Amino acid sequence: MNDRIVTLAAQHQALVEALAEAKEVPAGRLLGLPELPDDDVWVDTAGAAALVRVQPKTITGWLARSGPKKRPFPSPHRLLYRLYWRRSDIEAWLRGEGLARPTSD
Repeated sequence: MNDRIVTLAAQHQALVEALAEAKEVPAGRLLGLPELPDDDVWVDTAGAAALVRVQPKTITGWLARSGPKKRPFPSPHRLLYRLYWRRSDIEAWLRGEGLARPTSD
């Protein structure tokens, strides 16, 4: 059995804490994801939620309902049966949203 199983909630919490304390965000390379230019990185649902400062369920809810209504969240890239976004796309969405950090739909 693998004793290094990481849940979505645990990963989200680690990312939120790192961002709040201005620490290096825990990240790893994943075989199969294309390299991104300009030091950009792929983020999963937990990473997207941490950057936007919402719960991961909020991100999946936005995707299901094309929300938030005023400006829909960026579409994910489906790679290896999971959802990923470019960190730069999420940060651009945050800047264009006009809100420092949205809290809900």
